Amino acid sequence: MGLFKKKDYFFQSFVDLLAFAKEEIKLLQDGFKDFTNVNLLNFKNSIHAVEHQADIKKREIEEKLAKEFITSIDREDIFVLLDNIDDLIDSIDEISYKLYIRNYNSLPPNINVFVEKSSEAIDGVIKIFENFESINDKKVMDPLIENVLNIEEEVDKLYELSAHKLYVENLSYDQARLGERVYSYFEYITDKARDICKHVSIVIYKNL
Repeated sequence: MGLFKKKDYFFQSFVDLLAFAKEEIKLLQDGFKDFTNVNLLNFKNSIHAVEHQADIKKREIEEKLAKEFITSIDREDIFVLLDNIDDLIDSIDEISYKLYIRNYNSLPPNINVFVEKSSEAIDGVIKIFENFESINDKKVMDPLIENVLNIEEEVDKLYELSAHKLYVENLSYDQARLGERVYSYFEYITDKARDICKHVSIVIYKNL
């Protein structure tokens, strides 16, 4: 049985913040379906608007946290997890920003696999926080964390193979480098998901 009997405000807030990450990744997916016809400025601005709303929500949560006398887990851990989630949200926003700044007009092969895996990692992190009332139950939490870590490792391998393939095919160095950068943006998303899991693991051991 979990440590907490009802949904904690801050636990739910983690889920609410991650909804912005899901919205961002969905906008990326939609834009990538017909990328050659995408207006990069509008694309960037639409995703950044979501990131801005997430920042507003995060400040609201932090203001409430600052006034709370007692919290279900350490106040510092809540702040750290909020920052970790914010980093994940920022990492998605940064993709559309860099695509705009560098004026991309095409995407590297298999990019949809990277997007899908990043979305799966975000779903996995959401699942962790949806079950956060069971933070003291390793049988519940460990498989959820392992799922995200496995996705992160899978994307690392996918990045290595895909980036290498760009350089051995008949592409110019500049073309290969641009493609590798796009792959790395999505690898970074899953790295941020992994970082959230690392701190969740710390919280678990503190609450056993």
